[in-house]
Amino acid sequence: MKASLALLPATLAVASANTLTISLTTAEIDSIKAGHTTNIVSRQSGGLVPRQSGSTTANEFLDGGCRDLIFIFARGSTQAGNIGDDPGPQVIAQLKVALGDTYVAAQGFDYPALLIDNLRNGGCDPADAADMLALINQAASECPDSAIAVSGYSQGAALVHASVEDATTAVKNQIVAAVTFGDTQRQQDGDQIPNFDTGKTLILCHDGDEVCDGTLIITAAHGGYDDLAPEAVDFIVSKV
Repeated sequence: MKASLALLPATLAVASANTLTISLTTAEIDSIKAGHTTNIVSRQSGGLVPRQSGSTTANEFLDGGCRDLIFIFARGSTQAGNIGDDPGPQVIAQLKVALGDTYVAAQGFDYPALLIDNLRNGGCDPADAADMLALINQAASECPDSAIAVSGYSQGAALVHASVEDATTAVKNQIVAAVTFGDTQRQQDGDQIPNFDTGKTLILCHDGDEVCDGTLIITAAHGGYDDLAPEAVDFIVSKV
């Protein structure tokens, strides 16, 4: 099966303003992800340039165990660390201010975060989604008295959709909130996470963020989601 998208290269820091269309099979995506080459050649001289991110990591659950709230965050494509630089760290910092540092165990989800996986059905690699669900299940199993909040940005938002919708009923009941930013699956999934309580779901998108409208056209509106961290924190706090 082919996966296709149209990108606006000017917004991805490439030289030309012409639209670049990419069409790849699942096998080609897997090959690129594995570090192999294909016979697909970009028609743009500059190629795609990933956004720059600071290296930021949070492992409070895996390193420190249970707390009242376990907050699991999946960073966006190409972001460093396991929570990226925006908006994960800002949400975590504000959650700790609101609830207390020892109340919240912040845990990033480690996955490759490669641009190529945005081309897949569902906007992420199913193997990564299974790994994220395994992390959620681990938190639920080891910390049955803890509340769990799950969040993600961009490709990380797609991982929230894919992992949470496949969770068992018991695990979904333990998840008190699912919050996404710059959600690549918002339109595809009808402003919800399939098979999950809409009352526990908050999807945050900037005006003009075309990623939220079912495309992978990256504009300036797809960045700077730390400005919506307070809304996310208020929502999560209201659920614990």
